[in-house]
Amino acid sequence: MNEKEQRIRARLMHDFAHYAKKCLFIRSKSGAIAPLHLNAAQRHLHERLEEQLVTTGRVRALVLKGRQQGCSTYVQARFYWKTTHRRGVRAFILTHLDEASQNLYQIVRRFHDNCPAAVRPQTGLANQRSLLFSRLDSGYSVGTAKSQGIGRSHTIQYFHGSEVAYWQHAEDHIAGVLQAVPDAKGTEVILESTSAGATGLFYQLCQEAIKGRSEFIFVFIPWFWQDEYRAPPPGDFTLTPDEAEYKKTFGLDDAQIYWRRLKIAALGGIWTFRREYPSTPDEAFHSDRPGALWQRETIEKNRRHADDAPEMKRIVIAVDPAVTANRQSDETGIIVAGLGTDDHVYILADLSGKYAPAAWASQAVNAYYTHAADCVVAEVNQGGDLVEHTLRSFDPSIAYKSVHASRGKIARAEPVAALDTRGMVHHLGRFAQLEDQMCAFDPVENAKSPDRVDARIWAVTELLLRRPAPAQPVIWR
Repeated sequence: MNEKEQRIRARLMHDFAHYAKKCLFIRSKSGAIAPLHLNAAQRHLHERLEEQLVTTGRVRALVLKGRQQGCSTYVQARFYWKTTHRRGVRAFILTHLDEASQNLYQIVRRFHDNCPAAVRPQTGLANQRSLLFSRLDSGYSVGTAKSQGIGRSHTIQYFHGSEVAYWQHAEDHIAGVLQAVPDAKGTEVILESTSAGATGLFYQLCQEAIKGRSEFIFVFIPWFWQDEYRAPPPGDFTLTPDEAEYKKTFGLDDAQIYWRRLKIAALGGIWTFRREYPSTPDEAFHSDRPGALWQRETIEKNRRHADDAPEMKRIVIAVDPAVTANRQSDETGIIVAGLGTDDHVYILADLSGKYAPAAWASQAVNAYYTHAADCVVAEVNQGGDLVEHTLRSFDPSIAYKSVHASRGKIARAEPVAALDTRGMVHHLGRFAQLEDQMCAFDPVENAKSPDRVDARIWAVTELLLRRPAPAQPVIWR
């Protein structure tokens, strides 16, 4: 190459945005093949990753984003750029569905097939899941997160996990990936997803990254960075008070607000919109399921401040204990609730978490004395006498009552949800994880109810639905 050609190649090797628009081609939303010009979301993600690469020498990133914002396309482009400019490296892409794997692989094949001949590497093996560059001894592969252990036998320099919140066997895959990718300079692990609510491994990883407790950086992409997410409002368009506040908070225009309104209607409600097209991480993780027994509006309407609560006639600690204590185990639900002098129930505390038996028993007994509770109520379907034994090993004198789930989850949950609807159950403060579980619990679809919700059901049932029968039959006239 002459000096000019060397300068061109050097810029293509080191300036990704320039390389993308000169060498990479995508299928636009209109169906045409067009150069890849990075949008706002892609530019922001690129800047964050490059900043981390300069600072630490490698990339470890969690990306929370909305639908169709180009983050997956960006990562494919980034990894194609890197694998075609280095020798002996491998990129591996893992998605939640076979169809998604093929879609991402087709993006890479389109990059390769349309890449200018002067910079396109020679192809060796090329099939439905792999693309190898023979002279570079580098390559690209895709897989689907259905089977446990996929990718464990490889040594990978670049890993992209797509829609991680929806993976099967998520913990097994993440553990395998972190072993397959060397702890070396230049390696990259990028895990991206839309939200599946405030639960699961992706949510936990994001929370740790937000708090600065992991090697991963947290990158959030709000929906309104997409130029195409706007719709011309009609002439009689007026903002609701909520929309006016939303517009002011995020600096949006009427076309964006009207697009949001239309999308909320199409999705069936604001909570689904918040999960699919979030403005903040909290919106992404705190969304409702359409068929859930509880709605966030109801919880908000019934919420009370501690200063407004009446005196409590009775307080219980409700426990739904987990059988095991490891990374895959359920949480132990521990809810503190009181019956007020107004005969309404007040949720006072949510102490739930992943505990060993000794730890959840300690939490429950401490709460018993801290809140001057009358009784500890514990479900014993799985633990039997062991539950009472574990609690009494900390304090044999506590008042204890065992409860059995003799009825199905719908029969147990619906009367409690009805009390919420009637405005008879109040949260004193905000309990984000409990409320998210409540608003995601559809008893028809869910295989089991979450443990925090179960503990809350037992607490409310004990306080309001298990009163002694009247001494004399009631005659209705």
